[in-house]
Amino acid sequence: MRRVPLEDRLGRLASVFTFVSHLMDVPLPERPRDGADVLLALAGARDGPAVILAALLQALGEKAQLEHTREVVFVRVELQLADLRRLPPHAVLVLGRAHRGRYLLPLDPRRACSPLGFLPRPVRRALARRLIA
Repeated sequence: MRRVPLEDRLGRLASVFTFVSHLMDVPLPERPRDGADVLLALAGARDGPAVILAALLQALGEKAQLEHTREVVFVRVELQLADLRRLPPHAVLVLGRAHRGRYLLPLDPRRACSPLGFLPRPVRRALARRLIA
């Protein structure tokens, strides 16, 4: 985190997201070797990646929350208007009546190949159904 300038908020988000998503691609040892392994074992394989990411982002002062769908647990991070212009083109924001005009970026850290701000199609459909209901 020291290499990312303090004013580069999106860079910090991307750094932590990349760290956690790559951590998930490392096989778990038979015995936990560090705090992330213990947290993953406690939170479980389904929720663990999102729990670890949310905890690290909150430690950095970010407004990060867990979002649960039947398909996956992911993290929502509140963005500021200035952050939006730097998002990758595939990033999809989570919007809705309950969010009152806030910009929420979804982060799915289950695999290293997960892009920033991207959710699988079934999850996007489930969120869209929630907004309609």
